[in-house]
Amino acid sequence: MLAAYCSSLFLLGFATTVLASDRPQRIVSINVCTDQLVALLVERERIISLSHLARDPNSSWLGPFSDGLPLNHGTAEEVIALRPDLIVTAPFGFRPTISILKNLGYTVLELPIAKSFHDISENLQLLANAVGENKETKALIRHFNEAVTVETVSSDLPLPLFVSYEASGWTMGNNSLPNNIAQRAGFETIGDRLGFSGGRKIDLEKLLIIEPELIELGNPWNDAPALVSEAMWHPALQELLKRTKLINIPDSLWLCGSPKTLEALRILQRARRDL
Repeated sequence: MLAAYCSSLFLLGFATTVLASDRPQRIVSINVCTDQLVALLVERERIISLSHLARDPNSSWLGPFSDGLPLNHGTAEEVIALRPDLIVTAPFGFRPTISILKNLGYTVLELPIAKSFHDISENLQLLANAVGENKETKALIRHFNEAVTVETVSSDLPLPLFVSYEASGWTMGNNSLPNNIAQRAGFETIGDRLGFSGGRKIDLEKLLIIEPELIELGNPWNDAPALVSEAMWHPALQELLKRTKLINIPDSLWLCGSPKTLEALRILQRARRDL
């Protein structure tokens, strides 16, 4: 019995060693959203490359973390030259690249688009499983889940209307990450009010009719030759803003779902209290 027990312990220790040694050591991310999760869960020395948007402050909060790391544009030629043992990406974009890499036998992890805090938690766990979970990754995921639970506002409070109205009148309805964040912060959303899901362009006239209590206008995109933000200077919208509280949530906090998205939740919570 004792011999069998010792033997099982030996085998368990051997299996653990094998699993640890089999962890991918050359990890490449080719998507701005997966960049951010990889940066949080993987030791820097195992990250071989991130997407070129990792250094774009409008898309990513990584900033100096990406300094010194090779950046890629998601082409198959670039990725193959890096000799990765794990490629992490999202399901949108780069479909030809992903198809080529899979056909060549590379390990590709596609993380779903996060449309809620629950999705963020699941993506963190999927990535942790793929790169090799340890006590640090377990603690990060646990703390994230606890923070989401603690910081969610009770839904029995009055719900002021929040709208994120971006360039060209683009806004997000139900089944989207901005919608889920706003709901958890204690707001009614434009998706709730107008009954639609996903992204949609909303006429300025419709925005004026529903009169939100809180509005966020996104990145102004004022640099030439972009004209998508012209509507932001419309006299009618400027008049609405005189009686509507305006806040700013950096796109990098909720364009992609990550633990940093909690900061977007906190910004909305503070605005809710101010109302």
